[in-house]
Amino acid sequence: MVYCGKPSKACGECRLRRTRCDYKRPSCTQCLRAGRTCNGYRDTNDLIFRDESQGLSDKHRRSKEAQAQVKAQRSRATDIPSTSVSEVDFAVIALPQPEQFRNLSPLSLSLATSAEDQATCFFFQNYVLGGRDLFKGHIDYLSDIYSSEEVGSGLADSVASLGMVGLANFWKAPNIMSNAVIKYNSAMRTVSSQLRDVEQAKSDQTLISILLMGLYETNTCNSRQSMEAWKKHITGATALMQLRGKQALRTPLGYHMFIHLRAQVLTICIQRHAPIPRIITEWSNEIDFETPEQAAATALVNLGSRYCDLRSSMSSFHDYSEAERIITTACAIDNDYDLWAKTCPYQLIYQTMTLKERSEEVFSDHYHVYPNLWVATVWNQYRAVRLLVNELILDQLCHLYLNSPESTLIWNDVYFFENQVLASNTTLLQLCHDICATVPFYLGFDPNADKRMPRAIPKAVSGNMLLWPLYTAGCTDLVSDMMRDWVAGRLRWISDVIGIRQAAPLAFSLRRKQDLLTWQNEKEDDDVCSPILNVESPDIETMI
Repeated sequence: MVYCGKPSKACGECRLRRTRCDYKRPSCTQCLRAGRTCNGYRDTNDLIFRDESQGLSDKHRRSKEAQAQVKAQRSRATDIPSTSVSEVDFAVIALPQPEQFRNLSPLSLSLATSAEDQATCFFFQNYVLGGRDLFKGHIDYLSDIYSSEEVGSGLADSVASLGMVGLANFWKAPNIMSNAVIKYNSAMRTVSSQLRDVEQAKSDQTLISILLMGLYETNTCNSRQSMEAWKKHITGATALMQLRGKQALRTPLGYHMFIHLRAQVLTICIQRHAPIPRIITEWSNEIDFETPEQAAATALVNLGSRYCDLRSSMSSFHDYSEAERIITTACAIDNDYDLWAKTCPYQLIYQTMTLKERSEEVFSDHYHVYPNLWVATVWNQYRAVRLLVNELILDQLCHLYLNSPESTLIWNDVYFFENQVLASNTTLLQLCHDICATVPFYLGFDPNADKRMPRAIPKAVSGNMLLWPLYTAGCTDLVSDMMRDWVAGRLRWISDVIGIRQAAPLAFSLRRKQDLLTWQNEKEDDDVCSPILNVESPDIETMI
């Protein structure tokens, strides 16, 4: 028998959804508020000890089988003819290797290919996913450039610097990181000289180089200045896009670069509470050749732009000078988000898979499977911004209810406050759970994989696309400490294993926010609006 520790006293529904249970009888408050049936509470005395006899027996058997397999592989290895290193495909060498190879010295072999070629290959393997069924990543257009035209030094150095950052983070090798800095500075000098000439400034490669340098700052993220540099790169790329003119969108390459830039601009404007530049919204509305799924993504950008305009009209998150206007506008935006989700094209439909056995890589008892990474990112963009919209509604509505109960918004409908709080709370929890359900897809979870074999490391682009929505879910005040801790753990894994350094300060911020919320909950238990904590989600720039 094994002592399992003190089991949770929460009801079955709260354990399943990992929400905070108040243990009230006959039904907990969370179940009553959500309108679901509470199945009651289990006897914790029956769960303190567990019989592990069969589990230990199975573990011993698997260990013997693994040892036998290793011996068989070693015996077969003696029959394999030797191969010169120059015949090895450098693409394989540049890929992340399993855990048992991490102690090897990086780039220590005498390879026929240069370190820059290996870094370029690493970048393409991790960021250029390929495929024509939608564009599966924001940088897939690079393969067309490398195969159809001569690549200039600015773009080549930008790609090489990103590849070296990936290799340096994976191998934990400062010498490779030093080379990455050299390549990055070289790309900066080249691009600066190109910007002095109008024709060179308008070229595809100049714009792509600047976008990749912004990605470099995200992946290194070693100081507060990294986020400022990222913002400046994206701002400069927006100016170049305007210089190129609308006609540049008529080519597949120009359109995909615009989509890449648009996603970066939207993220920055949401974080900085700034309106979307007019060039982004106007050009998006004038594109008339998109497929249904691409048009659905553009519609999401327009909704996000409406939120940014609303948020930028406020002096701060706690600006209650126009609470009625803000609540009315935010509710209209939320209704349009709900309509988008219900009417999205079938190409964006995803599957919900139920777990057969518990896994630490999956937060709840289910996870999502998407057609590709781009579809998953579209859905997470929808969820992340709608989260912010509903948090704004709750904060403004709580203030209005407590300080201006005579408001026409509340006076005309006595149930408006209760109904909207219930609807927003339910939406917030569902969106947070849905974002967590996308994490296994991004990070390569496979329930049928052999647990005895080393796990394949997901591509770096997955970690980049997951950062902001995952952090947004963890910052939501309504989520449980268990979810916030799980999200912080996933962000830490993205930083340590995939090598996206921006994830580390995000994980630290969530831990700090959890401590702050715990302290505030103890002081606000008697507050009428205790489910709504008036704590503004911190900007990323304040976390580093």
